[in-house]
Amino acid sequence: MDDPAALRRVLPEPHRAPSIRLPIRVRRATRALLLAFLLLGAVRAEAAGDPTGLWWAEGGFAQVEISRCADALCGRVAWLRHPFGEGGCALRDVENPDPALRSRPVEGLAILRDLRESPGAPGEWSGGEIYDPSSGRTYSAVVEFDGPDRLHVRGYLGLRLLGRTTTWLRVGTENACSAGT
Repeated sequence: MDDPAALRRVLPEPHRAPSIRLPIRVRRATRALLLAFLLLGAVRAEAAGDPTGLWWAEGGFAQVEISRCADALCGRVAWLRHPFGEGGCALRDVENPDPALRSRPVEGLAILRDLRESPGAPGEWSGGEIYDPSSGRTYSAVVEFDGPDRLHVRGYLGLRLLGRTTTWLRVGTENACSAGT
């Protein structure tokens, strides 16, 4: 078998994917889509901004102040529209599962903690918890920007799909809302 052609017929050829040359229009469209996705990520990161400050929560019934706590975000109830209960006393954390904590006032209560910026997801903070004083339950939390003055705050148990999302507006921007938002 000194004939190279005979050797090629006997030995299997290494597996190679067939070379496909896409039409120029398809290549340009692919590049345009890739560029659009990259720019979309850059715009989202730019629109994210800083989540610290005062936010309207629960449809305007409360204001939550988000601040930096070491290398994470935390938040506390800064203001309540109705800060008093039926007897005229300040609302207390009466649903807390720990009886020793049930006398704490809701106003000033820390409800967000340990939220860290999500790697690879600009404008999103996760890994922390949110406490709901109306039920006494603590949930895993994700906070995500929807523009510079809107936050989507999601509390969930286990899977993100099993939760509830509320939208918070930055205090001072509420008059900038249009009829469509």
